[in-house]
Amino acid sequence: MNRIVPVLMFFALLAVLTITGCGDPLKYSHEKISLCGGPRASLGGLPYQKDADTCAEAIRPFDLSVWSEAAYNSHKTRGLDTAQLGCKPLTSGADNCAYTGPTGHSLSLMMNFDPTIYPDDARVRRAMLGVYSTDNPAGLQQVQLRGRLSVGGDLASLGLNRGSMVPVDAQTREGWVFFDVTHFVARAINERRTSIHFELSLPCQTPATNLVTVGVNQNEPQLVVEFN
Repeated sequence: MNRIVPVLMFFALLAVLTITGCGDPLKYSHEKISLCGGPRASLGGLPYQKDADTCAEAIRPFDLSVWSEAAYNSHKTRGLDTAQLGCKPLTSGADNCAYTGPTGHSLSLMMNFDPTIYPDDARVRRAMLGVYSTDNPAGLQQVQLRGRLSVGGDLASLGLNRGSMVPVDAQTREGWVFFDVTHFVARAINERRTSIHFELSLPCQTPATNLVTVGVNQNEPQLVVEFN
């Protein structure tokens, strides 16, 4: 019996090390961000320029998916590296080709962020949603950005004013695009909301030449909040 106990302990320890060693590091953290005691920045690689006297903290979504919308085959997909927004032709076997309405289907990028990570007393100066495009950042000028602060609530349009998007040179072939969502995010933090939901899409009324590839799990979207 005395010989068995050390052997069992060895295998138990080996199992723990195997589980912890093979797991991928979590992208999302529940750790609360501290109040801004002095200028600092944690931007997760985002090319964001903050004011000199503020703090800026970027967070990743706790849920990220792509919604494929077609007449008879709408579905949600997780785990994609990238997604192509815009209107694409229906595909036999994947989409229902008996559909006789407007040809094509569109993809929407769906993101959920946790605003409770930010300090309850934070004075939000600016909040930007960063989205990465691998082929056509300027094409996001035509994107529809919508959001909601409660599960099952109505989606509000956040991108009708194209001035909410930081201008991108048409010659730029890839890079980050930022959308100003300051008022929406500030409300979420001030009201102690537990989730912020964003949807990014190019509907089928958009010409196919405006297809835009965006990062999902590869160069995933991030929300950066500047506060003091």
